[in-house]
Amino acid sequence: MKDKLLVVCGPTATGKTKLASDLAKKFNGELISADSRQVYRGMDVTTGKDRPDVPVWLYDVVEPDEEFSVSKWVMLAKAAIADITKRNKLPIVVGGTGLYIKALLTPLDTIDIPPDERLRSIFGPLSVKQLQQMIERGDMNKSDWNNPRRLMRKIEIANFKRPGLKGPQGRALQKYDVLLIGLTAPISMLDKRIDERLKMRRQSGLEKETASLFAKYNRSLPSMSAIGLNEHAYARRQMTWFKKQKNISWFDIIDKEWNTQVTKTVSTWYEN
Repeated sequence: MKDKLLVVCGPTATGKTKLASDLAKKFNGELISADSRQVYRGMDVTTGKDRPDVPVWLYDVVEPDEEFSVSKWVMLAKAAIADITKRNKLPIVVGGTGLYIKALLTPLDTIDIPPDERLRSIFGPLSVKQLQQMIERGDMNKSDWNNPRRLMRKIEIANFKRPGLKGPQGRALQKYDVLLIGLTAPISMLDKRIDERLKMRRQSGLEKETASLFAKYNRSLPSMSAIGLNEHAYARRQMTWFKKQKNISWFDIIDKEWNTQVTKTVSTWYEN
């Protein structure tokens, strides 16, 4: 019998962490955060870092000025999954960073290509338009195509010279029986929930935390991109990403019975 791995994903403000926490209590589980912003220390309010009363792995992994990558997250997530499983508990990956989840579950040949500091020093100062002229767009979406960090990464991959690289990520999870639960909602409902959450963050000291971060760190750091993020646009990008992924069982939170249906689905999967 395969070990179990539960994944709870979907756009921001759908209540993923609350659901995952409830499921952890019911099925003796622990959470593993799949959020590219919540890995940074000192950014609790800025990134909406919930603190449920169950163990959560991969919060506060690095300082805001430390480099972090998909490859690093996958390595840490796999270690957490192994530790949780070894203690006969259910690992529950929860978050809205689709690339993290995809990289964890699907082998990616490029994930272990290291950063090229030489290229970054040469091309880092270039504008988005100049970077775009250096590569073909391919399947990059509009957001990534206009993101200098994504463009720089694609240039690094294109210039990596070692032939036959085979990224090992994902292979260790073949022994797991994986269930993917996705939460969604109508755009109007998401927008309202996002506005309510931003209001709560302001009341919890968002401006104070932001000022403290800007006083200590360079605003051009990747971690600082989380500050001032357009949450409404972010939710739409997440929905577009996740809807393209396969094998996700979707539940619309506008449905009054969605929570019960999720629990039934997980229970059937967990007991088989």
